[in-house]
Amino acid sequence: MGRSGGGRGSRTATILLAVVLIAVPALGGCSGSSKEDEHVIPALPPKVCWRAFDGASVVSLLPKAKDPNAEVKGDPVFDLYGRFKSAGCQIHIDGESRFTAWGDRSWSDGRDLETHVLNSLTRLGPMPIEAGDKAIVYRGGARAYFRCERPDLPPSPRNVSSTEVKIVELGLSANSAPSTQHAKDVLTTLMKQYVQFAKRELKCRN
Repeated sequence: MGRSGGGRGSRTATILLAVVLIAVPALGGCSGSSKEDEHVIPALPPKVCWRAFDGASVVSLLPKAKDPNAEVKGDPVFDLYGRFKSAGCQIHIDGESRFTAWGDRSWSDGRDLETHVLNSLTRLGPMPIEAGDKAIVYRGGARAYFRCERPDLPPSPRNVSSTEVKIVELGLSANSAPSTQHAKDVLTTLMKQYVQFAKRELKCRN
């Protein structure tokens, strides 16, 4: 009887030990899932950054966040021919900039942009896209430039020809976007929208 009782006790202890061993990783899995659930997809309005971009498209390039409320910062209007020759917009997630759109009126005739700026991004795998006069998309961003023809351009500096001030350069940066073809496709679409928006806002005749 003593041995029989001891056998039942041993089996009971073995079963309890097995339950504990199974339960520990299960509890660990629940803990990890809980931390992951704390991060959510950021919320953006339907149009962002001067209403140039679709909020849903930009969201697909952003990381999940602890705070669902993204913050949009930057210049209130897109104007490269006013007091300043550049404009920018940033979307902040958890206090850090995760998407940037900027525009600049370049003093270059375009050749410097192609030779130095665009070629400097070769390590990011740039691919040409159809937007403006010259454009590329690469891992985490896109660049484009085009000549803006308008009759009321402001006077240019004496050492700069009138043709050089017509070059507009645009840039997009999504430093947390996934390294996927889908992300590049989204950036391509956004850059095409950006070029059309910029030409309209800057009153380019071409």
